[in-house]
Amino acid sequence: CQILKNVLASAAEAELSAMFENVMMGIIVRSILMDLGHMQPPTPVRTDNTTAHGIVHDTIKQIRSRTMDMRFHFIRDRMLQGQFHIYWDAGVNNLADYYTK
Repeated sequence: CQILKNVLASAAEAELSAMFENVMMGIIVRSILMDLGHMQPPTPVRTDNTTAHGIVHDTIKQIRSRTMDMRFHFIRDRMLQGQFHIYWDAGVNNLADYYTK
């Protein structure tokens, strides 16, 4: 767990930033396991923010969110490569989310 060092303008941007950090850490773990000979299925990443989910899955178009561009393109590329499976789930099922409220 780490503190994000950016000032974020929206909940969707915060979710994308957190998702980006998780994907970056996941890439390291996936690479180590694959180097050890353990092939990996797509790593599941859960979000409870429908806007962040829509941006990553390209069902919601951005208008003015240049700060999110690099993060969501990176996440989307990794998802399209089959490395990650990003899905939406209700916030009540996300036990870690309780402490952020």
